[in-house]
Amino acid sequence: MLIDQVIKFFTDNPTSRLKPKKLRTTLNIPQKDYPMLRDTVKKLATEGKLKRYHGNVYGLPGQEQTDETSGILDIHARGFGFVNTSDGRKIFIHGDNLGNACHGDTVSIRILRKKKGDNPEGFVRRVVSRNRSEFVCIFRQVKGYSLGIPETAQLRKDVVITEFNGFKPEDGSMISVEITDWKDDSRRPEGRITRLIGSRNTKEFDAVLVANQYGIPDRFPDDVLKQTEGIEFRLPTDGRADFRETVTFTIDPEDARDFDDALSISVDEDGSYNLGVHIADVSFYVPEGTPLDKEALRRGTSVYFTRHVIPMLPEKLSNELCSLNPEEDRLTFSALMKISKEGLVLRCDITPSVINSKRRFTYEDVQKILDSGEGDFYEELLLLFTLAKSLNKVRNKAGSIDFDIPEPKYVLDDTGFPTEIFPEERLWSHRIVEECMLIANKSVADFIQNSNDPLPFVYRVHETPKPDDTMAFFKLLRNFGFEKVVKGRSVKPADFRDALLAVRDSDARYFLEKIALRTMMKARYDTKPLGHFGLAFDEYTHFTSPIRRYPDLLIHRLLHRYLKNPLVKDRTSLHEKLDYAAKKSTECEIRAMNAEREYHKIKQIKFLQKHIGDVFKGIISGVVQYGFYVEIPETLVEGLVHRKYLPSDYWEFNPESYTLTGRRSRRQFRMGDSVNVKVTRVSLEHMEVDFSLTEERD
Repeated sequence: MLIDQVIKFFTDNPTSRLKPKKLRTTLNIPQKDYPMLRDTVKKLATEGKLKRYHGNVYGLPGQEQTDETSGILDIHARGFGFVNTSDGRKIFIHGDNLGNACHGDTVSIRILRKKKGDNPEGFVRRVVSRNRSEFVCIFRQVKGYSLGIPETAQLRKDVVITEFNGFKPEDGSMISVEITDWKDDSRRPEGRITRLIGSRNTKEFDAVLVANQYGIPDRFPDDVLKQTEGIEFRLPTDGRADFRETVTFTIDPEDARDFDDALSISVDEDGSYNLGVHIADVSFYVPEGTPLDKEALRRGTSVYFTRHVIPMLPEKLSNELCSLNPEEDRLTFSALMKISKEGLVLRCDITPSVINSKRRFTYEDVQKILDSGEGDFYEELLLLFTLAKSLNKVRNKAGSIDFDIPEPKYVLDDTGFPTEIFPEERLWSHRIVEECMLIANKSVADFIQNSNDPLPFVYRVHETPKPDDTMAFFKLLRNFGFEKVVKGRSVKPADFRDALLAVRDSDARYFLEKIALRTMMKARYDTKPLGHFGLAFDEYTHFTSPIRRYPDLLIHRLLHRYLKNPLVKDRTSLHEKLDYAAKKSTECEIRAMNAEREYHKIKQIKFLQKHIGDVFKGIISGVVQYGFYVEIPETLVEGLVHRKYLPSDYWEFNPESYTLTGRRSRRQFRMGDSVNVKVTRVSLEHMEVDFSLTEERD
């Protein structure tokens, strides 16, 4: 009988509390029998055999649940979620047990039950703090109500619009809604319209949606705009070095809108180079503690989408006053390095300065000049090319690791739909700029560390990978036949460098590089000079991009201070401020990276929507229990080949070698294998792509 099933479940799981809908799926009761189950549960509660708790969940009476914790809620596109707790646990939350919590909220939860081998399951008791209150919605008029229908699963209930703020949306328009009253979990929240976005075909709607999902502010507060309006260019009389007659130029992507680094170079009779890296002096325009400064710290970094940039600073600063536009006087901070012809830094002077850039180059411009041997400033570009090769050689000798994982580039139509996707080509002109920026950042960190009493500072750190992770990586390499690169538990950057060199000609090269990248610790900001494992630098900082990164702006501010007076009386207070800024900047960087990754995935899924049924040649990029992932190299799009699309067999998964092997056929799929796949299913709602295996050719 149904009543016996219910009683037995709660007797076996005395601390469980479930909603009737969740109880139905747990007991595998057919949907048609749900009304009977619901009435049975209510009847048992009336009789006192069960108790109805807050949140419409039922359980045994008198069972106090003490397993309560809190954490950050992560809601999946399918509507369920996980709470990541401070003690490292990952608690599953069914969609029926989320209450009125949203993605990113800090929530207090209770454990419902634990299943061996699975994540514990819990339910949200209350929201401790909201991550954000503004969401992108579709405006609808329904039975006399004005509603905002959430565009994503991160907000799970429609919002009743109570304030229009002068906006007049049409039915079906995309709007931004700020929730003013969350109500309880049984009622719709109320909110007001803060922005009329338009339609889904609005130019770069995807960027607006993703920014909203990740809580990235895309409008500046009034006090920030007011402060910005009053700023004008002026040349200060503070003893700046004047490099306006020196040949300086910028090298950036073709679609760049702000230019925060310029280069100059000359060579001495002994063959040593004089490299100047001149960086926009944003700190001159953004005093500490002002609305501009606080907003820049809140944003932490600019966020880049294909046609849409959410800048850290208002455009008047990022694209005008601070941008090193050609033939305009601009304030800079210069790192002037004397470098031997072998690529060793002999001396570095750091000074506030002023420049006048002579040319704005794109990477393609520079590569064309180098390849042809003629063009504007060819001699200077050739010197930079020669120096960059020397600097690169020094880094490689020290064990610096160069990942060469391609990034996707898009061709978008007027609505933002991707008509083409292709890997971005990496030119030597890219490497020239990279090497110059790397050595400048390192030299600035060395400048601080080489003082008798190192001053409070912010470093870019990348710690040594965990031994267990490195052992697993090298074990995987051994499974791929690369015995000679397997090392012990104590690894150096050169070990990873040698491993990546060994797999360079392998079909699995890019995927082994990705695993190597995941094996390493994540780079972050810290007030301690913990070194940079990936670059094989003892100390490193970020000095070269203050228009788009807050730590660089902070570094400029500190350098101004220390060059005037290296004595610091308030070290403890300053260290606390820098420590907070470092942690906040790391958080913002992670948020931006996740948003950009989500944006790429949306574009890739949209691209495949027009290719359902098409066949592509791909490479297996990951193997899991339920199938394997395949990446199409020509577009960098990835999808899943589920086990159900494999030939009939019993497929055994080996987590050590990342392989699926058919027990009867002995056919094996492993990372790096080439396969032909057909696009079978594409779901933008669930952010999923399914491929099926095929013997057809593309």
